[in-house]
Amino acid sequence: MHSSFRRTSVALSIPAVLLLTSCSDDGLGDTDALSGVDLHFTDEGTPEVILRSPLELEEEASRVLDRGDGEDLDEEQILEVSHAVADPSSGEIQEESFSEGSPSMIYLPQMQEQSEFIYDSLTDTDLTVGSEIALFEPANAETGAQATLLVLRVEGQSPAFAEGEVQEQDGELPEIENEEGVLPELNGGNDGEEPEEVSTEVLIQGDGDEVAADDQVVVRYSGWKWSDGELFDSNWPQDDEEPDAGPAGFPLSSLVPGWAEGLEGEQVGSRVLLVIPPESGYGESDEDAEEGAEHELAGETLIFVVDLIASAEAPQAAPAPEGGQPELSEEDIEEMIEQMEAEQGGADGADGDDAGSDDAGNDDDANTDAENEEETD
Repeated sequence: MHSSFRRTSVALSIPAVLLLTSCSDDGLGDTDALSGVDLHFTDEGTPEVILRSPLELEEEASRVLDRGDGEDLDEEQILEVSHAVADPSSGEIQEESFSEGSPSMIYLPQMQEQSEFIYDSLTDTDLTVGSEIALFEPANAETGAQATLLVLRVEGQSPAFAEGEVQEQDGELPEIENEEGVLPELNGGNDGEEPEEVSTEVLIQGDGDEVAADDQVVVRYSGWKWSDGELFDSNWPQDDEEPDAGPAGFPLSSLVPGWAEGLEGEQVGSRVLLVIPPESGYGESDEDAEEGAEHELAGETLIFVVDLIASAEAPQAAPAPEGGQPELSEEDIEEMIEQMEAEQGGADGADGDDAGSDDAGNDDDANTDAENEEETD
C-alpha cells in the first residue's frame, strides 16, 4: 500500500543485470575471467580493487573472492553489505561504503525482483557471512551504461521482522493479533478512550540496541485509524499473491512526531504498538479549512504496529558553504560573458528542428528528475 505518512525512503542502488544460466559455488558465468580481481584495504580502511588485467567480458559474470567463516546466508533475511563500484578497466574506485562503517541492506526477495543475476550470485554460491564477491556487468549500447565492476562483502544478516519474546498485552491499548514473522492484525474495535498522549506497548521484546529519536530505522509496519479500524497503510503483503516489497528505511525525523516519541528507547528486534493522538500525528481537523488544505488523516488518532528491524545514526546533511555565492574574478566574469555570447550565437543560427530536439531533451531531463525524486508525503 502507498505510504501516506512516510516522507523519505532509502535504498541501496545496485546495477540491474540479467540472469545467467551457468553457475557454480565459485560464481556465475565466466568465473575464470574474474580470477585476477582482488580486494585490499589501506591502513585507513579505504578499499582498493586490484586488477591483474582489464576486464573485457561481453557477458555478466561473478566470482567469490573470499568465503567468510560466518553462518550460511538465509534467503528470507536482510543482508548487511558493504560495497565498492570500480572501473573494470583500471580498478579505480568510483563509489564505496566500506570506509563509512555503515553497511547497506539488501532484502533478498526484493533483490530477486530487481536483479536475478545479483540474487543468484548471492544465493547459489554457498556464500556465508563475511564472504566477498565480485560482480561484472558489461557495457550496454542500448541504455548507454558503461561496464561496471561491483564488489560486495556480506557483513551480517538479520530477520526481516521483529524477533524476540512475545509479550502479553495488558488490555489498555487495542488488541493486536501478534505472532512473530506474521502480518499483525487489529483485533476488533476500540472500545476504550482515546489516549491524549503517545502511548506504546511492546508486543515482541527484542534485544538489540536502543533507538534514538533522530535515528534512521528499517521497519515493517501497519497503520489503522482508531475511529473505524480501517487499515490505511502497511508494507506487509496483505495476501500470498501480493509481492513483498520488503521492509522500509527512513529517518524518524521525516515521519509524524509520534513515531520518534514512541520508538525512542525501544530495542531493535522489538515489535511496538504505537497509539498516536492527532497533535503528534497530522494535527487536529479544521472544519473551516479549504478542501485539500489539510491531510486526510488530520484529526485522527492513529494506531501503528512497528517491527524494529535495524537502527543507525542518520547521516548528517552537508553544511552550507560559508559566505554565500563564490566570489568571481574579472577574468572569470569575462570568460562567462564570452561563453554566453557564443551560446547565444549558436542558438540564433539553430533551425526549428534542432530547437525542438533541445526541448525534447529538457523534457526527458525533467522526467528523469521526477522519477528520481524521493517520495514525500
